[in-house]
Amino acid sequence: IDYIELANVGSLLDADLNLKYDADYWRAKMKEIKTILDAEGMRVWSVHMPFSKSIDISILQEDERIKVINAHLQLAEVLALLKPTFLLFHPSYYLEVNRREERIAQLVASVNTLDQELNKLDMQVVVENMLGPELTVGAQERPLLRTIAECEYVFAKLPPRVGLAVDMCHIMHAELLIVKFGSRVKTLHVSDCVGFGERHYLLCTQQGKNNWNLILEALDKINYTGVFMYECKFTDEKELKECYDLLRMNYNHYKLNNKRI
Repeated sequence: IDYIELANVGSLLDADLNLKYDADYWRAKMKEIKTILDAEGMRVWSVHMPFSKSIDISILQEDERIKVINAHLQLAEVLALLKPTFLLFHPSYYLEVNRREERIAQLVASVNTLDQELNKLDMQVVVENMLGPELTVGAQERPLLRTIAECEYVFAKLPPRVGLAVDMCHIMHAELLIVKFGSRVKTLHVSDCVGFGERHYLLCTQQGKNNWNLILEALDKINYTGVFMYECKFTDEKELKECYDLLRMNYNHYKLNNKRI
């Protein structure tokens, strides 16, 4: 394992979305983490930025949206010491019914600001596709970027530098999304998908429905050179390497048996 994604960074914030301690305290903590990672020859590839109803970058109330963006920028300043390549954002939390276009406008405004400010810190914004087998769940709508079509619609409004993080637990046939977005696919969340819920199965348990040969073929097709970043359940880290090796072996057999003549 050469790279990790850092998560749970929302724990650095208090209920008012300010740092729990001052920035110097957190900078010291990040330096400690960096020392450990350097000693192990590992790097932070990405940071999964916090998300919830109260820290939603598409929130409709403008004063709340600005507060959310400022919280993310406070976090980014201390996280920059770890030199992550990407900061990964959810496009939204669950939505009010029939407010989708307004939410998209707020998302676009937030991503524009984040893109400009994080570029100064030598970090790139990526936005993750979300789960969407149907539009509504009870009395609310599912988060933004729930389909390939909606991903295309929204990303056409975002700065070209902003990348897509393909979450394979959020979409059936992730290979279609990968090919559609091509070089704009910057990172992955790898787990097995059942199409209707956040199961995050380890790939080789065969509990999900993803076709890994087609997914790896799609990644080859777009010349993806990023990290194969797991976001799944496991018992021992060794399982991740063993599973990856098995996937590659199966894919090599698949290529041999499906040579184009």
